[in-house]
Amino acid sequence: MGACGGPEAPKAVTVPGQVLYADTKSGLSVLDTGTGLALAAATIADARWDRLYTLDGGSIVTLDGVTGRELARTTAPDAELVRTISNSGRRVVLGDPPLPSPYGKPGRAETRLVVADPTGAWPAKTFTLKGNYEPDAFSADDGFLFVVDYLPATEPEGYRVRMLNLTDGSVGPVLTRTKQVVPEGAEEIMRGDGRLGVPSPIGDRLYTLYTHQPDHLHTRDLVAGRSTGVHAFVHVLSLTEHWAYCLDLPEPFGHGPAEGHTITVSGSALYVFDTAGGRAIRAETPDLMEIREATIPKTTGPAFATSTSGTLHLATADSLYTLDPDSLSAHRTGPTPGTPRGLTPGPAGTLWLGITDGAVQLDAQSGKELARVEIPGLITLSHAQPSV
Repeated sequence: MGACGGPEAPKAVTVPGQVLYADTKSGLSVLDTGTGLALAAATIADARWDRLYTLDGGSIVTLDGVTGRELARTTAPDAELVRTISNSGRRVVLGDPPLPSPYGKPGRAETRLVVADPTGAWPAKTFTLKGNYEPDAFSADDGFLFVVDYLPATEPEGYRVRMLNLTDGSVGPVLTRTKQVVPEGAEEIMRGDGRLGVPSPIGDRLYTLYTHQPDHLHTRDLVAGRSTGVHAFVHVLSLTEHWAYCLDLPEPFGHGPAEGHTITVSGSALYVFDTAGGRAIRAETPDLMEIREATIPKTTGPAFATSTSGTLHLATADSLYTLDPDSLSAHRTGPTPGTPRGLTPGPAGTLWLGITDGAVQLDAQSGKELARVEIPGLITLSHAQPSV
């Protein structure tokens, strides 16, 4: 018993054989769960989590994603951060940190982006763009960089998604879902909270959940002359075919707190949850035409979801749920041991849940706590995988 007669807090118990990746107040942290030691501090990981990248003075440094060992170092033009890495690992974007807020002053009238090869085999290119841009993702062939274009540049009120051609430096619109060029004046201008972005399992798409759109109109609405929109949608970006599409979410998505919305994707479906509104949808991939809606338990606070071995898991501020991946029926597994700050699969039927300043390993079937580790300054737990 504790000094005041209450139950003692669970003690930290390390578990060997795992490496955790977490965004923290000091950057990306990589932790060995067996020793509790940080293996590396980096800026960004690649899509497979087997390489980490950071800047050290005037060099791009490539680290092993599991051991933290330095693998390569190459000189690069001056920049502050590694902002984005391609799926192939052959391209990185270097640039300035994002502005504290994307909207309002000060904005910026010009953006400098450096695209480099972390091995040094391909010469770096510096692009100085007129406008206020943020890098988003590379195309699958590394020929284009998708960017977020904030408008107006020096005092943004909204943004649109565009493509930077890495051969000639031109910036143009993405295609429609039917692979047509967007008519002039019909590029949609968005504004809202980008709650979470997740890649498809094979890396050909990026799904980003947006909430609190002010009665937003999509490109297809503008082309059709419609004048009413929606409050939440999933922005689907094809990295292979260079098109973008917005999957509208039904009411009440977008009306509740952004932190209560979450998204995950499996090999066969995209899932979106609004825990404050008590709603969920399942959209069959890749076509996103067959959509199923379901009711889930209502709750408050942040929520995170993940998919493992044919089962969905949803962590809320008070409970961990398992969900049937087809019907979306929810079964309570157990309480969450703290405010959720990320949820990711662990080994052999376990989950890792991020909490304030740490991570907890849970049995996926019972919700029982198995172990916990300290991660000071944790913002979001992103990934777990076996150590060497």
